[in-house]
Amino acid sequence: MPEEENKEKWARFIAGDKEAYGWIYRTNIQELYRYGLRFTNNTELIKDCIQEVFTTIYKNRKRLPVPDNVNVYLFVSLKNNLIRTMQRESFYKDDPEPVPFSLEPTVEEQYIEQETQGLRQKQLKEILSFLPPRQQEILYYRYIKELSLDEICSIMSLNYQSAQNLIQRSLKKIREAFPH
Repeated sequence: MPEEENKEKWARFIAGDKEAYGWIYRTNIQELYRYGLRFTNNTELIKDCIQEVFTTIYKNRKRLPVPDNVNVYLFVSLKNNLIRTMQRESFYKDDPEPVPFSLEPTVEEQYIEQETQGLRQKQLKEILSFLPPRQQEILYYRYIKELSLDEICSIMSLNYQSAQNLIQRSLKKIREAFPH
């Protein structure tokens, strides 16, 4: 979502528009939840901290500025809230680095990636099935196997120019059959 829309809704929220507050909550809640999973897998703690962030900004709305970046403001608020809560509740006693940050994809992110990958493969098969076998083959080598044109020429017994022409004809056929 464009940051300008986020900022506009934020300005309306601090002016008293409850609908804008609801919009900010609804559009940011999932991303904040996923961000919270970077610090802890305690889902209830994350949910509680997100609720606390939104309760706090609602209570203090008359004193809040319009931040340069609403997403960053919410991320910082959630991170600070999580750290305070985890330290207060001694989740990480005697640890000099009290809050770990995980770069590993969450289970949800892995699931979404698998679903997206499956959808892409299905779309790719549909697109390629529209082409004759020779065009399918050359596109497979070039874009899926990422072979050089020289390697493709060797495999398919083509000269360099013929391989380039076949790729271009294949791509043109795809563009005509599947316009954006």
